[in-house]
Amino acid sequence: MVYDSANNRYFISNNGANQILARDASGTLTIFTSAITSGPHGLEIVGNTLFACDGTSMKGFDLTTAAVVMNLNVGATFLNGICTDGSNYIYTTDFTAKKIFKIDIAAQTFTVFVTGLAKSPNGIIYDGTNNRIVWVTWGTSAPIMQALLSDSSVSQVTATTLGNCDGIDRDGSGNYYVSAWNTQSVYKFDNLFSAAPVAVITGLNNPADIYYNLADD
Repeated sequence: MVYDSANNRYFISNNGANQILARDASGTLTIFTSAITSGPHGLEIVGNTLFACDGTSMKGFDLTTAAVVMNLNVGATFLNGICTDGSNYIYTTDFTAKKIFKIDIAAQTFTVFVTGLAKSPNGIIYDGTNNRIVWVTWGTSAPIMQALLSDSSVSQVTATTLGNCDGIDRDGSGNYYVSAWNTQSVYKFDNLFSAAPVAVITGLNNPADIYYNLADD
């Protein structure tokens, strides 16, 4: 899910029905678009466009009209997580092929930014302060990884005892939140990943991508 601050609503991936739903401030759900082939999975807003991971492609929808303004087949196997630098680029994870793509929003072109990863990348976040992208991984003892934007070099941010990590986001203080299927929980990491994570929500059912609403905390 992602928050549309301009219109005070959330967008939600309803991949069981190949739809993106809109939830308004009163909690009413409507179908924003059904122009989805596979998924959708990760969602991200840049300007007046809602981007969605749609199987092998990245799709963009006009926030006002829901018209398709991007339909870019990047040759992926399974696009899953998505993040943006806020203006120029989208980064998206290919869960199955263990790659990360970089998409030029204006040009509607793409490159393979990272390839040959040891574990499947899932949720991903842009960290402009440290000029990097950070993502969580699938499997047991799933590490949190990073790639520097300057040269796409990959390294481990921290090891974890978590398994099947899916979503990642940050709050206004820079703390990170990670969802994990193996314990059905969401964990909070400090901004330096220096302390052990703390479970902040438990008892979930396969928690996938998560979103932190900075506007409303």
